[in-house]
Amino acid sequence: MFQPLTLMLGLRYAGARGRRSFASFVSGFSTIGILLGVAALILVSAVMNGFEQQLKDRMLGVIPHALVTNEQRRLADPAQYAALFEAGEVVEASTPFIRAEAMIQGPGHLTGVELYGLDPAFGHDRLLQGLDPRTREYFEYLPYGLVMGAGVARTLGVVPGDQVRVTVTEGSRFTPLGRVPSQRLFTLVGTFSTGNDVDGQVVLARLDDAARLLRYAPGEASGLRLWLRDPFELGRLPALPDGLRLDSWQQSRGELFQAVAMEKRLMSLMLALIILVAAFNILSAMVMVVTDKEAEIAMLQTLGLSRNRVMAVFMIQGGFSGVLGSLLGFGLGLLLCFNLDRLLDAAGINFYSAAGGSELPVLLLPGQLALILFSTLLLCVLASLYPAWRAARVHPAEALRYE
Repeated sequence: MFQPLTLMLGLRYAGARGRRSFASFVSGFSTIGILLGVAALILVSAVMNGFEQQLKDRMLGVIPHALVTNEQRRLADPAQYAALFEAGEVVEASTPFIRAEAMIQGPGHLTGVELYGLDPAFGHDRLLQGLDPRTREYFEYLPYGLVMGAGVARTLGVVPGDQVRVTVTEGSRFTPLGRVPSQRLFTLVGTFSTGNDVDGQVVLARLDDAARLLRYAPGEASGLRLWLRDPFELGRLPALPDGLRLDSWQQSRGELFQAVAMEKRLMSLMLALIILVAAFNILSAMVMVVTDKEAEIAMLQTLGLSRNRVMAVFMIQGGFSGVLGSLLGFGLGLLLCFNLDRLLDAAGINFYSAAGGSELPVLLLPGQLALILFSTLLLCVLASLYPAWRAARVHPAEALRYE
């Protein structure tokens, strides 16, 4: 089959043997290095993407994305601001809430929690949606019913049906005996589990019950809870009237997401260095081939091969290793991502199940895959430039002087 001369020579040098076996050995290991680097980068990036997405679903799915309140954290009539945050392109839903720091006492334990007073009829709260119908019914109709995170329940050693004492300082009052905090017995009607630290921090009460416990006036609340269609579009929220403030999830949980993003970037950088080292190996192997083949290059030039075509020959040689390693690594990385859990099970590794998960989360992003593949190919092409340029600068007279 007919092949262009530059392609034929480039592929021939890429598979050179004999006196050039050491250069081929280095080039082969460079191809393997690129293969492993690309596969590892795809696999680790997919797993890190999966963990980040899982964290967003578990945490941003259960906590409000923004809280609208004032400096005193008590709005006389939060309903008057509801029209400002009507459901639309940015805001999905809003509802009044009451929040307070509280102490909960069980039969033999005491712990601090965040008490949220919620409207049980609000349909966008993931914590309430996750309750079974019977628990949801108890919470909606039983006076002073309480739903707490599974971590809080374990700390207190209580189960649904037990009574716990909730004490808050915000609703305290002065008596002849001194300042007495507001307290009330609540009945535990159920628990929720989200798989994150919310389980050990949050308890839920009905809005009316929390208002009575904190001695709020009728219609008063701590503020409005906002649920956004995209939690990362906080900047699109309308401007707040004077006296109001916005507390977003980025202020309370943003550091965690920043840490995950930083870890993902560092892991990607470390694995990209493997590909970079392999690309430098391609460069060194090609320099050895060019040095060894100076006489042949000179003869090709005397036979009429132009410098541009000589350069193309060695670009093809270097690109062959890069393209082969990149494509094989890309395929291997996808294969590992699709079969990761089965491979770990076959190897007897189940470290993720110990953390409460059934399988490793894997999320492949097409844009990220394309970036990995094309940046690797570009890096290999750039690594081939200098040796190819050097080959094109061989002077036939000097190279053939002692032949």
